[in-house]
Amino acid sequence: MVYKINFNKSIPDMISRLKQEHIEFGLSLNNITRYNKESNITKAIEAIHEMSESIIKHAVEEEARLMRVIMHNAKEESADSIKIMQEHNWVVNFLKHTIPDIENNFYQQSKQDMQYRQKVQNEINEFATKLSNHFSEEEQIVFPLTLKADMQI
Repeated sequence: MVYKINFNKSIPDMISRLKQEHIEFGLSLNNITRYNKESNITKAIEAIHEMSESIIKHAVEEEARLMRVIMHNAKEESADSIKIMQEHNWVVNFLKHTIPDIENNFYQQSKQDMQYRQKVQNEINEFATKLSNHFSEEEQIVFPLTLKADMQI
């Protein structure tokens, strides 16, 4: 995967686009949660796959652009933003490792293994909830600090 970051786009424009992406990701997460509640784990996993590349690109952009501005102009206020950006690690780990593990094991498990199905559903629900919360934290903490830091340039 290769991502080109546009370092010339204004920070306010970028944050506006990132917020719009959060809305779109939220719709996908709602679908994933719905599929999961319907016990349609296969469809939930497909929906996760459909958004995974976009989520990773989104995270790379935030780390490359937003954190650069924060670290240059608001380093003393950066602790919470750093912590929030570090959450990208679990997102990528879930997408690149947990989902493939679930897929490999899910189709090998007996369809009657309700305990395993429940475990998978819990993991998918946790992912959707944590990612939704992560977006809220970015919008409440990281984005405002980035805009403030950008005005100090």
